[in-house]
Amino acid sequence: MKLGSIYPIPTPKVPIPIPKVQYLIRDQNRRDLTPSTTVPHSKGIMVWMGISANGVTKTGFVQPGAKINSEYYIQKILKPFLKDDCCRLYPNGDAVLHQDSAPSRASRVTQKFLTDQQVQFLKP
Repeated sequence: MKLGSIYPIPTPKVPIPIPKVQYLIRDQNRRDLTPSTTVPHSKGIMVWMGISANGVTKTGFVQPGAKINSEYYIQKILKPFLKDDCCRLYPNGDAVLHQDSAPSRASRVTQKFLTDQQVQFLKP
């Protein structure tokens, strides 16, 4: 089974105008209004997703500002994947995990975790 990796989804290069919100009280004159609230937009999101011959995994959203180290990758990405998606897509346990060589995936801690869980994987 070949799985995807964590990639940022780029935001458009063209600036998106931030709308201004104005609240009008029933008897208030519109000339007296000034914008009172702006709505900020996110800079982007990171997701993790896998694809295989048997189907796709659930999309895993990475928390904004999260540091993707081995611990985060194991706890928030691999454990849910092994619990939910791997069993569903490969009930016979014949999956082979293929990851890129990002530090969180190539670390000895992550590889030991996969070995302890008896997951077949290609070493980065």
